[in-house]
Parts: sequence; structure tokens; C-alpha cells
Amino acid sequence: MRVRAPATSANLGPGFDVFGLALREPYDVVEAVEIPEKTARIKVMEGYQVPVDPRENTGGYVVLSMIRDFDLDKGLELRIWKRIRPGSGLGSSAATAAAAAYLVNEIFDLNLGLEDLVHYASLGEVVSAGVPHLDNVAPAIYGGFTIVSSRDPLKIYGIDPPSEIAVVVALPEIEKGSTKKAREVVPKEVSISDLVHNVGKASVLAAGMALKDLEMIKAGMADVVVEPARSRAGIIPHYEELKSLGEALGAGVAVSGAGPAVIGVIEKASASKLASSFKEFYKSKGCGCEVYVTEPGPGVSKLEER
Repeated sequence: MRVRAPATSANLGPGFDVFGLALREPYDVVEAVEIPEKTARIKVMEGYQVPVDPRENTGGYVVLSMIRDFDLDKGLELRIWKRIRPGSGLGSSAATAAAAAYLVNEIFDLNLGLEDLVHYASLGEVVSAGVPHLDNVAPAIYGGFTIVSSRDPLKIYGIDPPSEIAVVVALPEIEKGSTKKAREVVPKEVSISDLVHNVGKASVLAAGMALKDLEMIKAGMADVVVEPARSRAGIIPHYEELKSLGEALGAGVAVSGAGPAVIGVIEKASASKLASSFKEFYKSKGCGCEVYVTEPGPGVSKLEER
């Protein structure tokens, strides 16, 4: 069985560890083949290299966890076409983990619901980030825009974004370091004024998604806690300039997850202009940049069976 596993963008500004968005491009392809041993095997067929030890691969870790919890009598070999760049801020590790949870559920007829799939996919994030965070794996499973409202008990809401949204992704050739490091610089305490600001902006963004109001979504993409802290730590270069660039072009701009990817949300008719502006901006900084013009997309979905 083969699946398409999407890139995702987490946080969208003020929604740290809560908001996530599935993207139509880029995506990984993951194929699973049953094996008689109760274990996981990993093969990278093409694209970016990721760990092949199943205990160090997010998908392999998910397969091992589900074999254990459901006492499965067989295992899976995962064959990965890794098109989402690891360490990009586009949920590369989550795509593999979500694909693995989906494939185990389908192949072994476990009949798990979406929230259970998110739970198992999140276990894979321990391998890459040190904690089982949900903001990438939730949209990777659900598709569209997701809100993780509670972890215990797990509660996730899925919302279809407005159809006129374009998402422009700028992926600069910058090494941000590990996601674990990016999480370590997040403030442990915030002022009440910063809390009020982020709650207000996050509310506007979520309401904009539900009401299909793109201007509300753009207005809500303003964080005063996590993104500035990561900028001060040197993890997000040129942060203030990028926010100003987006504002000048009428786009909502946010760092995608822990970066270095940056996303701009804008009307589809203006997407190419924003893409060119992102590319020129990074060129002016002496930095190469890959740009995707995409839109919200579905979660993990089945491709052709073999």
C-alpha cells in the first residue's frame, strides 16, 4: 500500500503547539510491505536521507509502538520517497510518522479513529523533537486546518480553510539546527500582556478559518512570544524584515513551525508576486531559497495499491 503524506505548517504565528495546516505541496510518498518479523524496516528509495534504524526514524518508531500496543504478529517495511526536506519547518518528520500510523491501521484493520492515529503519529515526534508534539501530525492526518484543544483527553478540531487561500512557502538554504533546540528557547513564562495579545490573535485566526474570511486569518498571524524568542536566539534570521515584507504585500506571514521555512498566506491572484518577493529578499541577503506556491491540502491519503 502506498500513501501520500503532506508537508504541514505548524503554529501560524500565535498558535504554538495548537494550530497546524496541511499543504498540498510538497509531500512524501511512503509504501508499506508486510514482513513476517514483528519489527519495522526502513528503506529510503529517493530524496533526502533520513535514519534507517527504526528506533531513530519517526515512522519506524510509530510502527514499533503499534506492533507492541496491538500485539501484531507481523511487521512492516516502510519505503520512503522523502521529498520534504528534514529540518525545514515543514513537518518532514511528521509526514513519515503520520504515514506510518495510517499504514499500520489500514494494513492490520485496526479501525482506529483520527484522534487515535494522531496519538500514535505523535509518538514518532519524540525521535526528532524530544516530545510528542501534535501540531504537525494533526493536520498531516486530518488535512486542512487543525486545532489541538486538549492533550489529555486528546481533542482535535478540523476546519476546512477558505478556498481562495494561497500559501507561499519560502525555504531558505539556512541550517536552523534541531527542532529540539528550537523548542528549548521558547519562554517558559510570559507576561499577561503577551498572553492577551496571542489569545486575541489566535482567536481571530481560528474564527477566520471557520468563517472563510481570509483577512481575519492574515490579521491573526501575529505572535509576540515564540517567533520573537527564536529570532533573538538566531534561529530565524531576518524575522522582522520578513514580517514587514508580508505586511507591505498584504499577506499574513509567519515562521513555519520552528523554521527556517516562512509561509505567507495571501489571495491566489497575488501568490506569484509574493513568491517573487520572497525569492528576491533572500537573494539580497546572499541566500538561496526554494519557493513553493501551494494551498491547504488533504491529510495522508492512499495512492495506488501494489
